[in-house]
Amino acid sequence: MSLRPWMTRRFLVALVAMAVLFMLLVAACLRLLASENQITDYITEDMVWLSSQGQYEAVRFADALGSYSHGGIPISEVQLRLDLLSSRIAILEDGEPYRQLQALGQAQSIDDFRVVVDNATERLPSMDQNDATTIALLHGETLSLASSLRDIANAALFGKRDRDTIARQQRRNTLFEVLGTLVATMLAGLILAGILVRDHRNMVSAESALEHERHVSRLHRAFISIVSHQFRTPLAIIDASAQRMIRRGAQMSGEEITSRADKIRAACLRLTRLMESTLNAARLEEGEITVNLRTCDLDALVRNVIDGQPEQDQRRIELKSENLPAAIRADTTLLEQAVQNLISNALKYSPDGKPVVIHARRMGREILISVIDTGVGVPADELDSLFRRFFRARTAEGIPGTGIGLSFAAQIMELHGGRVEVNSEEGHGSTFTLRFPYRRPDTGTDIVSNHNSEMIVRP
Repeated sequence: MSLRPWMTRRFLVALVAMAVLFMLLVAACLRLLASENQITDYITEDMVWLSSQGQYEAVRFADALGSYSHGGIPISEVQLRLDLLSSRIAILEDGEPYRQLQALGQAQSIDDFRVVVDNATERLPSMDQNDATTIALLHGETLSLASSLRDIANAALFGKRDRDTIARQQRRNTLFEVLGTLVATMLAGLILAGILVRDHRNMVSAESALEHERHVSRLHRAFISIVSHQFRTPLAIIDASAQRMIRRGAQMSGEEITSRADKIRAACLRLTRLMESTLNAARLEEGEITVNLRTCDLDALVRNVIDGQPEQDQRRIELKSENLPAAIRADTTLLEQAVQNLISNALKYSPDGKPVVIHARRMGREILISVIDTGVGVPADELDSLFRRFFRARTAEGIPGTGIGLSFAAQIMELHGGRVEVNSEEGHGSTFTLRFPYRRPDTGTDIVSNHNSEMIVRP
């Protein structure tokens, strides 16, 4: 056996085969790149976009004529709309756009468009608001121009579809070539691996170490994101209470100092619970956590979450309890985290001073905790994506957040055998509901709370 495996005939054959396959792969990739460049070049002169822009400006010019006839805008605004329309038509009159119009058989339409624009340019300086005949004529011609531009856009769209079909077929064939070359290259690589790699255990160990490092990195990122999202409220409470004690320490009564200290202690306890929750969130992501069911005072849990909010936010919260059992079985830590996420989101996305209503109730065999706000709402087309980790609706732009709260709440409800429901209208607020099965406490009793149907406004 040769002490130099790279000098054996088998290795040299495999090396030559890999070199040939690599050259074929490069050639296929170059063809794929050329196809991509063709598509990119076409997109830069997209007739659909150009004609649609022309149609848009034509409609705006027609609307401007109507507004001018009613005294809504000055003639300068109408002139501006006409100038924009003229500039859009000018783009279509030469160069690549004009060649595309010729290919579509629409080149003659450009002359008709120019006649309409020139006619409007000639009449507009001498036109006044009472010249109803001229305004109506220009309005009709402009709408006809917009309709023609729409027809061109449709024709261009169909033409683009046909060209894209051909381009996709070419790309598909090239990708098949790339795939075949890759498979052949892999086979040649396996031969080389069989010659050069002798210690399989070391390779497995290295892969295992790399995967462990990736796992630790994922946990670290999850931890940091959850900490940044969830730790702000208790830290704000601690900071506010401490600043007040610093400013007014000498004038504060013993009761007030005790109250402030209790708030700081409660916030510290909440930070401890949040630390546990962040670790649980990372374990949730990996499917390594189960629900720890124990007796839970649901009303007290919700009130504790409310008390953990900043003072200015507590005044906005209205709590409504209805037919609520005195005790249930649930994972108190996880359930509190889910409620906290919904309440903090409602406060954050609602205007200052607007109320946030919390409606906790039992319905049959289920417990429902609804958080109702009048905030920015969620667009209807994004509701299905709302519970994806790190997803944020476009209405949340400019509002701080990481997009993990709702995902975490949905995972918690899933572990409880429940779900999170949402009813939202963009610009009119949202209602998020935690819905999970009612489980009796260990005693087996089902005592109804004393404040049924009582509306409590937090001070």
